[in-house]
Amino acid sequence: MTGPAGALRIRAVAVAVRDDEVLVVLRERDGRSYAVLPGGAVESGGTPQEACLRELREETGLDGVVEELLPVGVDRDAPAVYLRVRVTGDEPVLGPSSPEARRTTAENRYRPTWVGIDTLGDIGLVPERAVRAVSAAS
Repeated sequence: MTGPAGALRIRAVAVAVRDDEVLVVLRERDGRSYAVLPGGAVESGGTPQEACLRELREETGLDGVVEELLPVGVDRDAPAVYLRVRVTGDEPVLGPSSPEARRTTAENRYRPTWVGIDTLGDIGLVPERAVRAVSAAS
């Protein structure tokens, strides 16, 4: 993931945990099913907190408040910061004007939902740092 002139872009990822559930985006892409946490690139001049909340809103329709940076380390190849977020609202819905909604096809689907933390292995949450972030947030 690179930005202008090949500069490495950092992703900001929302880790929203309530009771024994975590907010994920279930993905179906090219015949593969897996899950990711809501998140995306920090824009030039923006902060990770701003990017985290923007992506949370776009990908789930929920607003939130950043509570803390989670200590999961940074991958050099795909740098991301994981932020614990307290969300407002219950039912996540993909924002109709979000980039993900525009990219949705029969072969490429996004479905935001709450899942039990104990099911993360079954749903294939990726990458591994996301699993560690959920563990740190719960």
